[in-house]
Amino acid sequence: MAFLAVLTADGGIPILTKTAGDIKSKLPFASIGLLNGVHMFSRLQEVELKCAVTPDEKISWREYHKRLVLILITKNDVCSDCHVSNLLDNIFAALAMLVGLDVLLKQNEVLKLQKMLVVCHPLIDYLLSQIDKEKFTIGDLTGKLDCLLASHTRILQERMCQFLDVADSLYGCLLIKGKVIVASKEWWTLTSQEQILICSYVNSLPKVLSREIIIYLPTSSPQNSNRLITLHLLRDVEICVLCSSEPSLAVLEDEAPKIWRDCFDILKVVSNLHPRNFPSNIELDKNIIGLILINTETNQCMCSVQPSNDDCSAESKAIHVSEWQKKQEALRSLYRLVVGTYFKEKDSDADRRLRADNPCHTFDFGNCDYGDCKPGEFYMCTQENKCYVINEVSYQIYILYNYEIPLYAIRSVSHKTLKLLTEKRLFPTVGK
Repeated sequence: MAFLAVLTADGGIPILTKTAGDIKSKLPFASIGLLNGVHMFSRLQEVELKCAVTPDEKISWREYHKRLVLILITKNDVCSDCHVSNLLDNIFAALAMLVGLDVLLKQNEVLKLQKMLVVCHPLIDYLLSQIDKEKFTIGDLTGKLDCLLASHTRILQERMCQFLDVADSLYGCLLIKGKVIVASKEWWTLTSQEQILICSYVNSLPKVLSREIIIYLPTSSPQNSNRLITLHLLRDVEICVLCSSEPSLAVLEDEAPKIWRDCFDILKVVSNLHPRNFPSNIELDKNIIGLILINTETNQCMCSVQPSNDDCSAESKAIHVSEWQKKQEALRSLYRLVVGTYFKEKDSDADRRLRADNPCHTFDFGNCDYGDCKPGEFYMCTQENKCYVINEVSYQIYILYNYEIPLYAIRSVSHKTLKLLTEKRLFPTVGK
C-alpha cells in the first residue's frame, strides 16, 4: 500500500498523485493540503519534519531544491526509514530522468509540468508497487542493479560491442527477463541509481518490438537528452542502448538480427535460468527456497525464488508463479528488516545535486548502537520459514529456508552457499 503526492513547495499545488496496492481511491485534496500545510509550517519554524507514524501508516515528507515536496504514505512496517528515503530519492530521480531536471525545477510552469509528468506514470507505479510480480527483480529496494548470473557469456559480450559500434554508442546492456546479463564498459560508469531506473523503466513499459524514448541521466548528464533505444531480440530478451540522434531506429532494427542471429540459441538457454537466475550446475541445499546475493563492490545483485533444480518447464512456471511471488515478498521483508536496523548500508552514489537545498538530510541508518563492533550475521525464525543473513566485505547473502532445516545447520549451509555462488565470479564483468 502506498500513496504519493508531488506538490510545489511554494504554493502546495499537486502536480502528480499516485496510489499503489489496496488503496481504492485517492486522498482528498483537503487532506493533501493539510499534510502539506504541516510540512510548510514546520519549515517556517525551522523544524525538520521527516515522518509521522500511526499504528497502521507512516507518512514521510521530502523537499527537493525548494521546488517540489514529495509526500509518501505507506504501511507502518516498523522497518528503518532509510528504505522510504531511498524510494523517495528514486521517485524524484525518475521524474528528472523522464522530463529533465531543468524542466522539473522551472518556476511558473505548473500546468505544463502536470501534462509532461504523464510519461512518468508507468515508472512511478512500478516503483510504488515495490514488487515485480513477473521478473522478480529487487534492485529498486537494494539500490544494486539486478543481474542474471550465467556462464560462458563472452560471445554475448562480443555481440554487444558489435551492436554498439553500429549504434555509435558507448552505453548499452542486454536484458533477459528484466535483468542485465552483459553490458558495455561505459554502462558501468553510470550511477547505480541511473542503471536501476533505466532498467525499471523498460520493465514497466508494455512490450513492443522496438521503441525510442528521450530520457535524461539525472546525475551523469541532467541537461543533455539521450535516446533510449530498446529492441526485442527474443521473448523477454531485449537490448537497451543510449545513443545520439543517429543512426535511426529503422537502421538498428535491420542490423540487430544480423548481429545477434547466431546467439539466439544461447539466449534461449540463458533465458530459461529464470527464476533461478544462476547456473543450473550449481547445486544448493534442498532446504533453501529463496535467496538474495549482493556484490557490494560492483553494486550488483541477484534474486532467486527457485534455487533448486526442479522442473523449470513453461507449465511448471505457470503453476508456481504465486508461490514465487510469496517468496519474493518474504525476501523483501527480510532485507527491509535487516538493512537499516542491524546492518548499515553504504551511502547511495546518487548525485547530491538531486537533493540540493533539501533541509531533510539522509535518514539515519541503524536502530542499534553496536559501538566499534559491526554485526556480520543475522538469523530469524518465523512460523513458516527460517532466515539467515551474512554480511561480508564484498558480498551479502539473504537466505530463506523452509522450516524443516535444523537450526544448528543453517549457519554452515549459508556460508557454503555463499562460497558456491561467489567462487566462480558469475556477476557481469565491470570495466571490460
